[in-house]
Amino acid sequence: MTKLNLSENDLAERWGISPKTLQRWRCEGRGPMYLKLSKRVIYPLEEIQTFESNALYASTSEKSPSSKVPAPPGAKLLTGQEAAAATGLPVYLFSNKKVREAAGIPCVHINGSMRYDTQAVMNWARLRSADLNGHCVDSPAADSDHNRAMRQPQHLEDTRGW
Repeated sequence: MTKLNLSENDLAERWGISPKTLQRWRCEGRGPMYLKLSKRVIYPLEEIQTFESNALYASTSEKSPSSKVPAPPGAKLLTGQEAAAATGLPVYLFSNKKVREAAGIPCVHINGSMRYDTQAVMNWARLRSADLNGHCVDSPAADSDHNRAMRQPQHLEDTRGW
């Protein structure tokens, strides 16, 4: 009898990776499609083979996801932390996929990482600042008040001793 599905452990063994990697990939929306039946996770063999064939490249220049989603020419691209610092917004807006997509933050997927065009993110932040303030996110204008509240009281800073 031919096996039509592989368990998480079977697939991890087939690819020489940890089952935890497959679990993380499922959370990130990566890896092959899977079925979740109660607590059991199984991978249909067709989906595994499709995923493997999509991962087949002739050279490393083909592998780059940037070839699928081109970066704007001449754009200065930022990491999530840099975009957060530039806009004065919390890092989680840029690092959490669901939050980022719900907020409509413009981004580019390059070499397996999210990057943010400086101009596009700044325009987005200006347009969305009123909406973000209504959802308990400090705007760049209120950032100094927020940072003041997050600092330790002066008497604690002086008594650390190191």
